[in-house]
Amino acid sequence: MVSKYRNETIRKKQRFEEKTGWEGINDPTKDRASHKVRALIAVAVVTLISFVYLDRIYEIQIENHDLYLTKADDNRIRVRPIEPIRGNILDRNGIILAESFDTFNIVAKKENIISKEKFLINARKVLKLDNDDLVKLEQQFKNKKLKEITLKKNVSIEEFTKLSVDQYMLPEMELIVKSNRRYFFPEQMSHITGYTGKLSDSDFNTVIEIKEGMTTVGKVGIERFYQNLLSGTPGFEKLETNANNEIVGVLEKKPAVRGSDVYLTIDSKLQNFSYNLLKDKQGSIIVMNPHNGDILSFVSHPGYNTNLFARGISSKDYKKLLNDKAKPLLNRALNGQYPPGSTVKPFFGLVALEEGIIDKSRVFACTGAYKLENYKRPFKCWKKDGHMDVNLSSAVASSCDVFFYRLAEISGIDMMHDKLQKFGFGQKTYLDLYGEKNGLLPSREWKNKSRQEPWYPGETLNIGIGQGYFLATPLQLANATSLLASGGSSTTPHLFLRSIDRVNNELINFK
Repeated sequence: MVSKYRNETIRKKQRFEEKTGWEGINDPTKDRASHKVRALIAVAVVTLISFVYLDRIYEIQIENHDLYLTKADDNRIRVRPIEPIRGNILDRNGIILAESFDTFNIVAKKENIISKEKFLINARKVLKLDNDDLVKLEQQFKNKKLKEITLKKNVSIEEFTKLSVDQYMLPEMELIVKSNRRYFFPEQMSHITGYTGKLSDSDFNTVIEIKEGMTTVGKVGIERFYQNLLSGTPGFEKLETNANNEIVGVLEKKPAVRGSDVYLTIDSKLQNFSYNLLKDKQGSIIVMNPHNGDILSFVSHPGYNTNLFARGISSKDYKKLLNDKAKPLLNRALNGQYPPGSTVKPFFGLVALEEGIIDKSRVFACTGAYKLENYKRPFKCWKKDGHMDVNLSSAVASSCDVFFYRLAEISGIDMMHDKLQKFGFGQKTYLDLYGEKNGLLPSREWKNKSRQEPWYPGETLNIGIGQGYFLATPLQLANATSLLASGGSSTTPHLFLRSIDRVNNELINFK
């Protein structure tokens, strides 16, 4: 019975194997074949991984060796820029108007600041900063071009030593030597020299050259116009650091190149004298050599203290200047546009002579007013009783309005406009300062375009005495008067006399 059952089981197993192709789990031949396949797959995988690994090693150590060496050096080496000494500004006699001097600033490298919020909180505590100071710090953070944050300027060693007690709260701060600017005639020369300030994003979209490592640039005046001469060339130090970012040695050093000294045409004694003449007044005085265009005095009164800006002016002081009714920040000599008044009468007289409209003996009667046809209102002279009969010479000497009313009526606005252009009215003189205004020399075309109105005869009479729409800058008047004084010889007004490169002793004279 058992034998019969065993035979039946064997037959079932055989039928199952024939049907499924299964040969059992203890077939040694099949096992050896299976292990061989697995071994080949494992070898292939290991070989592939080895090739990938070797390729990566080749890429890192041979193909991109310089790249990864540079990255490694970046972790080990810190490059610190050295700001150059800015050149001096001097008057024509060699008197220093602006110079640089060393001072100490507390700064923090942006790369060392992990949390801006925590940094600002600790900076406020350690340095006792107010809200205005924090706003300035925020602005420095936003300026992506700046690599360091200036926390405090012009500090002494003693002051930094006291602050160092709390350096555990603000480990990012460090003391560095910085070059600052000093102005010897801060108000008298303010609209000439201008001032320097911290590099901002807007400075990168101008004609001035921004060099790597530069943190201070000229903002206005000569400091701005001759920035590329005055600034010099920054240097650098390659510093080796350890794992804690502490400096352990200097690997390489390239010294900064000092900026050139710039000499101006200004006579500082005459400038100070002219400035004092305008005491308690708002106005401008320009003294110009008509033979070569040298500006000897260039006064806009009142001025402002440029040293406040060089040190970093506070919001309070800046608002005070902005709100001052006397407008000390306005450069009246360059940007002030005013009706020229009787100062243009000699130019109209000269034009009328050249065009044959009058001669030296031509006489007009002045009874105190001039009546223009179809105008109800008479055009009055400044002298109520009039000047009686006047020719060009006496009309200029007495500034007779009626004479020039009559002259303007005969000449007409078209000729007056065209001829006055030759004296430089209505256009820039191209003095070496930024921001010069054009003034306004009106014409029919100008009024039609700007006011959509025709030109009226009465407006011509007003132009004849330098009133109405006519606007000129003090600099334009000085330039035009120079043309008269030189007999028509044209020169370009300028403040630059020469520059001297103290490193190479190269001299550049005005051309």
